[in-house]
Amino acid sequence: MAYGELEMSCRIVGSRGEAFAPNFVLPHRDDRVVVRTADGERTERLGTRSSYTYQLEALAAHIRRDAPLPLDADDALATMSLIDDAYRAAGFEPRPRTALAD
Repeated sequence: MAYGELEMSCRIVGSRGEAFAPNFVLPHRDDRVVVRTADGERTERLGTRSSYTYQLEALAAHIRRDAPLPLDADDALATMSLIDDAYRAAGFEPRPRTALAD
């Protein structure tokens, strides 16, 4: 798939309606969140800054002002466990483990 065709949408359905983000991984290309309820539909615009910009700002704040990072090593391990589970669910073996040299 060519980069220009990349699309990852997210749809969240609840008891009072639903929210749909057409391309949440590329907010700089499409920042819409469409909210549908019994009262109707509205489109909210969240801003067209890239995800990378938010990540870079968090890292800069951590380095410059010792601000806490929003995620820690435990979160990274939990994420990798989910990725391993996804591999297994798809019928693949998780990627081999690696270790840093001393």
